[in-house]
Amino acid sequence: MEVTKKLSEFVASTGFNDLPAEVINEAKLCFLDWLSVALGGANDPMVDSLFDVVELMGGEEQATVLRRNLKTSILNATLLNGTISHVLDFDDTSVEFLGHPSVTLFPCLLAVAEWKGKSGKEFLNSFVLGYEVGCRVAIAATANHYIAGWHGTSTIGHFSSSAGSARLLGLDAKQVACALGTTGTQTAGIKAVFGTSCKPFHAGKAGFNGLLSALLAQRGFTSVENIVEGEKCFCDMFSTNSEPEKALEDLGGKWHIMGNKYKFHASCYGTHAPIETVLAIKHEYNIDPDKIEKIDMKVSPVSLEVAGKERPTKALEGKFSIPYCVANALLRGDTGIMAFTDEKINNPEVIALRDKVNMISDNQLQPFQADATIYVGTEKYEKRFDMLTHVIDDEEKKKNIMQKFRSLAGHSLGSTRTEEVIERVGNLEQESNMADFVALLV
Repeated sequence: MEVTKKLSEFVASTGFNDLPAEVINEAKLCFLDWLSVALGGANDPMVDSLFDVVELMGGEEQATVLRRNLKTSILNATLLNGTISHVLDFDDTSVEFLGHPSVTLFPCLLAVAEWKGKSGKEFLNSFVLGYEVGCRVAIAATANHYIAGWHGTSTIGHFSSSAGSARLLGLDAKQVACALGTTGTQTAGIKAVFGTSCKPFHAGKAGFNGLLSALLAQRGFTSVENIVEGEKCFCDMFSTNSEPEKALEDLGGKWHIMGNKYKFHASCYGTHAPIETVLAIKHEYNIDPDKIEKIDMKVSPVSLEVAGKERPTKALEGKFSIPYCVANALLRGDTGIMAFTDEKINNPEVIALRDKVNMISDNQLQPFQADATIYVGTEKYEKRFDMLTHVIDDEEKKKNIMQKFRSLAGHSLGSTRTEEVIERVGNLEQESNMADFVALLV
């Protein structure tokens, strides 16, 4: 099959001019969305301990840590920017990737681009290729990898960040394969830690290890060159039913970034279909939340496992609680970052409605689908929502992402600089030196 070899050749040989225009435009939207959550999460106290450790370790001032007025080594900057950008759990996601692609890629690529003065074209090209490799490794591992308990953002993120970093550093195909091999032996990250500091740490560590692997490969460090498909290698060890050959289907023809999903609720993607179902019922039938007697919420077993915390008491736990997210959406309407504080989670009115949510595992439903039935007196109201088939047009998507950026980043950048960043991201391929762009974010 030579899956790793062919993916590596693809990374080494595919240039910016080989990318379709729509792929480039999607990459720019991914970047603006990532910047919003990175700048929005940079001062979250959850990551203070990580900042303390990085300052303890020190490091050459090579790359910027967003909003902290701190420059450190490219590896440390990747670790910090990766973690802060996933701390809100508001970043984009991909079913094919089995997780969150941008938080594993942009931190390492931005660090290298600033350090080496790479152009916007090189930066975008590396992101698209890293994204594509991540999706294809995940497709090879199949959904069984995630179902088994592995956190794809971390495990698959190692491969995406390694491939993207390798491209930006100019590695040849053989070096790319070695970088993938080195990162593959470092893959880890389990879903059992969801709702703790470890989940965002997974994103930072995936970028850190991926970049480290590319730097090592550039200097002659060796590894196996069939890490994806080899015996006792990634797919063999991390999946019960892998299909490595599928990683190469329509390589260079189909671009998985075009299926990227953006978050407009600041919680686990598994909570989004339940939120949308109850909001649709509330708006269609003008339901008063105070009169609700019971809510039956059917979701897939995977969604229930990941986002089924019944009685969250902390802000982070609320992001993985369908009952809380449903109750909050019905009562407050606001599903952004301010909905997830300890105070909001423990509000008695929300708890009362939360406890009326009856979660039901339904094998007939796919992940990111939900069936809701709301009971009010003798009446019941039903609705189904599927996040994967729900499509918004490009202009609305772009408008929503720009609004998200203004909301999360505007207070730190100021209105003038916020609009400048939006404009320059929209024309990122014209940036000759990404270090100049990064200066806008400090």
